[in-house]
Parts: sequence; C-alpha cells; structure tokens
Amino acid sequence: MQDMKQKQKPNPSSTELMLRVKQGDESAFREIVEQFQDDVIGLCYRYLGNQVDAEEVAQEVFIRLYQSRDSYEPKGKLSTFLYRITVNQSLNTIRNKKRRKWFLLDQAQSNPSLSDPDDPESALESREQEAAIRKVVDTLPKNQRTTLILRRYQELTYEEIAEVMGCSVSAVEARLYRARQTLRIKLKPFL
Repeated sequence: MQDMKQKQKPNPSSTELMLRVKQGDESAFREIVEQFQDDVIGLCYRYLGNQVDAEEVAQEVFIRLYQSRDSYEPKGKLSTFLYRITVNQSLNTIRNKKRRKWFLLDQAQSNPSLSDPDDPESALESREQEAAIRKVVDTLPKNQRTTLILRRYQELTYEEIAEVMGCSVSAVEARLYRARQTLRIKLKPFL
C-alpha cells in the first residue's frame, strides 16, 4: 500500500503543462496531446462528419496550440482555449471546403451495441433517424449548432461554453433553448 502512495505522483494540470511547453518542454506538449486528443478529434468529427478530416483538423489544432505557446497566458482553463481553437478550425475547414456535413457520430460505428446486426430493419431505421437529425442540425444557425455540440457532446458547462464562444451565460442558455426547440419541432415526425 505504501509503495502505491510513493509511486503515485500528482498529475500536473493542463495549465501547468502548457506553462512547461512555453518554457520549451516538449514532453509536456506530448502529455497535453495525449490528454486532449480524443476530445479534440471527437469535436472535429461532430462538425466535419468524417474521421479522416477530423484527424487532420485535430492535427492542425495542436499545431496552432503549439505555435501559440509563447503568447499563452493562463487566464482560464487550457481546455477552454483548446476548444475555442478546435471550433474555429472546424468552422474554417467547413467554410473553406464549402461542406455542410454535420456532427452526429455514426452510432453503428461508434457504439456497436446500439446496432443489432441481426435486425437490419432496426439498423436502417436508425440510419434514417441520423440522416434526419443531421439535416435539421444543418439548418440551425452556427451559434446554436456550436452551443449544442459543446453542451451535448463535449459536456461543457454553460460557463465554459460562454468562455469558448465569447458570449454571456444567458446567451448560451438562449441559444441552447432555441436549438432544442427547433430540433423538437422539426424532428417530431421521426421520434
């Protein structure tokens, strides 16, 4: 038991890691990438709808983070700063490629337990629902889409979303409410 206590070192916070990166510690940057890579790729995927594109954009996000190391000031959580870069990079990619695919993970790919290979009718129904949701989400204004993605899939608090998006908490609440209302109305036939 005592050996375990001696071996367990407190993990440095992401802010501490970024400050070490600022001082030239590349191993700290690798730790940041390992800590946030899955979340960043997941967020990119929800915007781009394509795993390869999501991984490419995630790489660009970490490159931008590394490039900004000298100007980094720990004013808030590193994750919030990183999510802001991720959202902006994803939106820029969509704009540059004029793509309009959106965010839902293919439930059959990401969670095989939700898709029953013995029930093709259920799998088809699930894909049809996903397609309907994607179309409706695609019609939401950019701010509502971003708010919905950050809340639902990244599980950020309203305060964190407000910081990422540079708006007030009440604006986040209003955008989320309007997005949910729109989804509820437009998806009623599918639910």
